[in-house]
Amino acid sequence: MSLESRIEAGGRRILRSPLWTGIAVALFFVLPTVVIPGIPLWVSALVFVIVGPPVIVLLYMLYGIYGRLFGLFGSDDERQQSTEEFPPEIETPVDQLKYRYANGDIDEKTFERRLEELIETEELSQQLTERKQVERELELRS
Repeated sequence: MSLESRIEAGGRRILRSPLWTGIAVALFFVLPTVVIPGIPLWVSALVFVIVGPPVIVLLYMLYGIYGRLFGLFGSDDERQQSTEEFPPEIETPVDQLKYRYANGDIDEKTFERRLEELIETEELSQQLTERKQVERELELRS
């Protein structure tokens, strides 16, 4: 994964997180108190401690309201499957996973974990299909 795609994925992750967004907003309010000469550093820390938690709580509420209104902020799998359009040549779930990894939407660990899950699922479905075929053959012979 390239540095640019890592930075982009990290930015998306922060924008989807009320906690990190709240910390960034609180730091935005604190920064002027750090830059202005003559204001003690403890005042900046106090402003961060006083402003930070309410901003984070407010953002959690706003994210919840926005998510309910527009049906967003489900799990990563639901969000990706419901919103992402794949090119027509990409049909299988494994190809979709490879496409998302190549675009930098998911990191290597997530790719490997989901690939293992897909392979296990495919193996199980193949075993079930084979079992059903054997059962049908046994029924036909009986």
